[in-house]
Formats: sequence, structure tokens, C-alpha cells
Amino acid sequence: MNRLRLLAAALILGLLVVSCGQRSSSDPGAYPQDQIRLIVPYVAGGPTDIAARSLGRFMQQRLGQTVVVENEPGASGSTAYKHLISAKPDGYTLSMSALPTAVLNYLINDVGYTRASFAPVGVITQVPSALVVPASSPYPNLAALFADARANPGKVTVATPGSTNTHASETRRATKLYGVPLTVLPFNGNPEVLTALLGGNTVAGFVNVSQDMLPAIESGDLRVLAVGTAARLPYLDAPTFVEQGFPELTQSTTTFGVIAPAGTPDPVIKKLEEVMRAASADPEVVRALDARYVPKQFVGSTELAGLFERTEQTFRGIAGG
Repeated sequence: MNRLRLLAAALILGLLVVSCGQRSSSDPGAYPQDQIRLIVPYVAGGPTDIAARSLGRFMQQRLGQTVVVENEPGASGSTAYKHLISAKPDGYTLSMSALPTAVLNYLINDVGYTRASFAPVGVITQVPSALVVPASSPYPNLAALFADARANPGKVTVATPGSTNTHASETRRATKLYGVPLTVLPFNGNPEVLTALLGGNTVAGFVNVSQDMLPAIESGDLRVLAVGTAARLPYLDAPTFVEQGFPELTQSTTTFGVIAPAGTPDPVIKKLEEVMRAASADPEVVRALDARYVPKQFVGSTELAGLFERTEQTFRGIAGG
């Protein structure tokens, strides 16, 4: 009987040791010891999803643990972010984020979180934006479009891939800062904006210069009037808003990064940040993401935190129209 009791006690102790060893949040230095969940706030197939799956494969190889990519679309990303902040802050639940949209969500709506709810990890891609018109447009340049908008308030509609994203908000900034009365015409994503442009259902469009829009630009179906970056893009023959007299309109680039719940231990954030740094320099990852969209200099945790703050300052009071 005593021998049976000793064997039972030893078995229970062994199970406890194994159970504790599977995931020890009290020992961040041993991270990771279990699979990692990477949430995508949008549907499969989009730029956020493409970035997540490329990064996830690299993380899995580098960390030696399974990385499960899960799409949780809804409410412009809010659904995923709410799930993120409800998870234990141990590094086993992460989320992709898209700025400025992630910030615009809580500036416009009461979504139950702010930037203080997140622990930024790093950036994997950045996709610039541009104001475009169809090839048949009567506006040869930005000056002509803006002049007509001022002369005929309400006439110039600008299609955007959403109502609370960076494109809609940057269009409203053009109105507020420069007195150009543009009318935001929101759609659900770039494909709908492209259809509206080619079908003559909008005067202009403010879109990401992403892989799904570049073919229409390169074929000449769309003409770029202005790029929303501080300097010209090497792969587009188009001027910036800045050089055309609108220096404030440089905030439309979408930044795709990774965030964790606030309170995630610093050693875990540091380890994830270093993995992302390595991913951004990996030829296979860069090829999958398209080198045009991978920052030349890695944007880490501290820089991403600063970007959250600057984005908030830029769009507060403007985002909702």
C-alpha cells in the first residue's frame, strides 16, 4: 500500500512539473514554450493577412514553436483588438495592427481600448497611399482637381476603402487644413474603390499603392495626381502633395506591425522584436512581402510606440469628419 501511495505521489508530482514546464509566464526568459497565436484583424488575402502569414512562417522557424495565424475581421479591426487585450499578457497571443486605422478606431468610437492597452513589438511593412483618378478624368493634375473642388463645393467625391481609415481621415484633413471641400465616399476595400473609379461613380480615389492597385496604375487605367509621402516613390512617376504646396498631407501611409497586450514582459517583447528585425532582413520574407513595402531601416518597439502617439496627435479632432 505504501509503495502504491509513493508511486501515485510521484506520478502527480511529475504531471505538475510537466504542466508547469509547458508554459511558464513567470519565466519570460524561457519564452516561448508553447504555440503562439497571431491574430489578423481583417479577412484573408489582404495586405495584413499576407504580412502575417509571411512573418508567422519565419517566427515559427526562428522560435521553434507553432505560430497559428487566425483571421478575426470586424469593426475595422476592433474585434481582434478586443480579443487581444483580453488575453493573458505572456506573449502567446499577438495581433497584427494597421496604423493609422487602429488609432482612428478608438479616436472615433468607444471601443474599450486605447494605445495604452497595447505593447508594440515592431513593424513588418509600410504601404504608401495616393490620390488617383481614372484615365478618362478631365483633371490633368492636383491643382485642377482642387480648384474645381473649391469652385464647386460637394462636386468632387473621393472614394476611400473605408469610412474611418487613414484615407478618409487624410481627405478630411485636406478639407480642414487647406479649405478644399472634398466629399468622402467610403467603400469596403480597394477592389470596390477601383470598380467605382473605372465605372465613373466617383471623381477620385484615395487608396493604398498596394499590390492590388498597382496593376491599374501601371497599365494607365488610373492616373496618380499626388502621393501621400514626404518624398517621391522610386516606383511611381508622380509628385507628392508636399511638392505641390500641401506639406501636411503626409500621414496616409499604412503601417503594418505586431502588438501584444499591455503588461507583456519586456524580455518577451525584446525577443519578438529581434525576431521581427531578422524577418525584415530575410530574403524570402522580403520577397513575399515585396521589397517596396519593407522599411529600409527596421522600425522596432520604441519607434512603433512613438508612431501610435504621433498618429493620435495628428488625427484627434479630424478623424470623424
